[in-house]
Amino acid sequence: MLRTKESQRVDTCLLYLLEVNKAVSIVLSREPGSREVLMVKRHSSLPYLGGYLAFPTGTLEEEDHETARAHLSIHGEEPGDYPAFVAAAARELFEETGVWLARGTTLSRETLQDYRRRILDKQIGFSEVLKRENQRLDSKDFAPMFPITTPQFILKHYDTWFLHCHIRTENEVEIWPGEVEEGYFITPEEALERWRKGTVLIAPPLPLLLHELAQGDCESFLPEARQLGESLNRGEFQQIYFSPGVLLVPLRTPTKPPATHTNAYLVGDQKLYLIDPATPHSSEQEKLWALLDELLAQGKSIEGILLTHHHPDHVGAVAECQRRFQLPLYAHRLTSKYLTDMDFSGSLEHGQELDLGPSPDGQPDWKLRVYHLPGHAPGHLAFQETRYQAVIVGDLVSTLSSMLIDPTDGHLSTYIESLRFLESVTTGHLYPSHGPPAREGRKLVQKVLNHRYKRKQQILETLDTQPQTLEKLVNDIYAKFDPQTKKLARRSLHSSLIQLIEEGQAEETEKGYKRK
Repeated sequence: MLRTKESQRVDTCLLYLLEVNKAVSIVLSREPGSREVLMVKRHSSLPYLGGYLAFPTGTLEEEDHETARAHLSIHGEEPGDYPAFVAAAARELFEETGVWLARGTTLSRETLQDYRRRILDKQIGFSEVLKRENQRLDSKDFAPMFPITTPQFILKHYDTWFLHCHIRTENEVEIWPGEVEEGYFITPEEALERWRKGTVLIAPPLPLLLHELAQGDCESFLPEARQLGESLNRGEFQQIYFSPGVLLVPLRTPTKPPATHTNAYLVGDQKLYLIDPATPHSSEQEKLWALLDELLAQGKSIEGILLTHHHPDHVGAVAECQRRFQLPLYAHRLTSKYLTDMDFSGSLEHGQELDLGPSPDGQPDWKLRVYHLPGHAPGHLAFQETRYQAVIVGDLVSTLSSMLIDPTDGHLSTYIESLRFLESVTTGHLYPSHGPPAREGRKLVQKVLNHRYKRKQQILETLDTQPQTLEKLVNDIYAKFDPQTKKLARRSLHSSLIQLIEEGQAEETEKGYKRK
């Protein structure tokens, strides 16, 4: 991987690694014993989980600490910033849904609507409304479920408290257009059924949480919720699903910045294929083995290991995985030529289909289709499941940075052809090896193609009729980059120059490269 221009991308990502945002997510149900919970659809334009169903959610603001100090009756449930999370929950719930959970004299619907409009327009603060109307929040109205931290492979981290609340009989949910498009009460079973049918998207970790909630009501789930949160915060893998049938398993792996993880994937429902068990770190491998043991104990089968390509940050756990679980290994024949010390059971070719059995919603003939898409590496494969059309793309694209096309085993023109093919088949989620998935996968591929075109034009404009050395071109084009990044940039630029020479737009002389 290589950060190209987006010239400050690495610096920005490193800042994200240091930045931890505090957030709150509210599980709102009707009267005690009710099995329905409120889910809202986040606006599709939002950069983070836009278009997904979620619980009402928002980040803590400075005002929330003031609200907690002045207007919250706390009963000692949680230490630290917990009171501010409660205040944030009350504010976010009012802003997003119009539900008012403060105690005091009942306020009219018209009064609440006016205050809500003024809060959203930044004319007044939530704390000021409480003060004017002599209202107070009470922590007894907010049952703590668990805190959870966003997985580290997503560079912008959120420490999020999940809280449970009941809507009062005098309240009603009213969604105004904004960050939320719509909202409705629904049982966990119905939400999961719609998700499995592909009619809605549900933000992780909610598929896991809804599965647990489906076993009873919110009140009975509270003790289990705390245990779930504790296990996840101990470092056990979250079961991360952005779409049905694709379990994302981020593994800390030595790789190129800004990435810190390589994503393995388990594709399927009852019959699973493991794609790119990447990490060489024994501590990370143990988490993966525990997950595989858990899935096997549930009666699922692991049919084999599939590799996207041969690079070291994609194959670090393969040998140990085969030893422990006796799994067959498959890749393109050109990949196996680089990995002569591995025991392959066969090769995969473009257009081949692997049987996945019934899909999560019971549809028959679910397949995993193989695409040979070289350019980043000679034997590079991508895999598309045929029910929801999700594509696991390896290092064809990343949601963190541009991909390095190294001339030692890559070829830029071939890579561009592969991207164009990927653009033609991508209609759903796109799952990269580095970074979170893209909901609108085709748009991401188009963005990468556009970036590559602009970079090509920039290089052409930098070339002169007089030869310039590769080092001079690197320093001119990547002037703001640090020395380590320039080493990678040199290899990327070399690939671009090879492409221009092949197209007859540049030539290499004894003194360097020049425009033709």
